Amino acid sequence: MRLFAMRGFHETSMSEVARSAGVSKALIFWHFKTKEELFMAVLNRLLEPYFIDFTEEAGALDEKSQLLRLIELYLLFVRDNASSIRFFVAQLLHDEKLSDGLTNQVLELYEGYRNLLVDLIGRAQEKRLCKNDFPPEAAASFLLSMLNGLLIGFLFTGDKGFDLKGAIAMLRNWLFGDGPQQGSGDIPPSP
Repeated sequence: MRLFAMRGFHETSMSEVARSAGVSKALIFWHFKTKEELFMAVLNRLLEPYFIDFTEEAGALDEKSQLLRLIELYLLFVRDNASSIRFFVAQLLHDEKLSDGLTNQVLELYEGYRNLLVDLIGRAQEKRLCKNDFPPEAAASFLLSMLNGLLIGFLFTGDKGFDLKGAIAMLRNWLFGDGPQQGSGDIPPSP
């Protein structure tokens, strides 16, 4: 992952991968027939934490709590997975040949998250748990823009100036018109 992130797919040789891993090049080719196969294995492993299994947890929560939990999970994910996010961004920018498959996977994940937000916002608005100022699609797009802005800021500055609790409080106010409540939106410190 480190070599592909630093040098890109085309500039990374299998000899470098073997040297960095402290194994023979033959062993690398024993497990991965081509460099493309190795690269895809790296991508698939890095994509694992991007799949959020929210169904079991969501069943016990109302729509407002589900929205807050999704926002919290997004922000925690950004904080805890910044290196893999940087890797994906680097690959998308450097390697046009392989980025189509990666782009499609990332877009599928993003669309799934967006659709979940639209659905939850719509249901929360119907139950008057959420502000009704904007259509659910527009509210979800704006929410994602804010979250993506926080992601970019975190990638550039790290923990400096990245106030997770403050971000959740602002989003709560924007979506629901309320401030943070005890026990909700508390973000554990970085590991």
